[in-house]
Amino acid sequence: MVDSRQKGARIESQVKKRMTELTGLNWQRVPGSGALNEVHKLKGDLYVPDEGNLFCVEVKGYKDDHINSGLLTHKTPQVAEWWSQAVRQGKQVEKRPLLIFKFDRSKIFVCFQDEPIEEYRHLYYSHLDVYIALLDDWIEDNPKFIKG
Repeated sequence: MVDSRQKGARIESQVKKRMTELTGLNWQRVPGSGALNEVHKLKGDLYVPDEGNLFCVEVKGYKDDHINSGLLTHKTPQVAEWWSQAVRQGKQVEKRPLLIFKFDRSKIFVCFQDEPIEEYRHLYYSHLDVYIALLDDWIEDNPKFIKG
């Protein structure tokens, strides 16, 4: 049986490594997997230590792909639940929500609020007023992750 905490930690580590490669920033996992009180200004799963982080980064992994017709047909699609968590935690620490997720043996995806600047494949999901793209492609927009 798969331990969901171990799987979550493994996915967070994979995303942390990729974010570091793509951005050159020193991404780290949030201690306690985001369970710290918001007074610490650390929610979500990843952050850049000793910097003014602009995003509350939530990382999710799931066995099955949920970017399918379920976005339109399920009462509460998995991505919507994940995004709600990212939004809620972002509000708690006054940061913008960012959802990074992957499915078993898939590339890494990102769910974000700002309309893409660069030309790359993405989806606009009007139900949540968000965009979904491959993480590597979204990074081409040169999003700013820290103050300064």
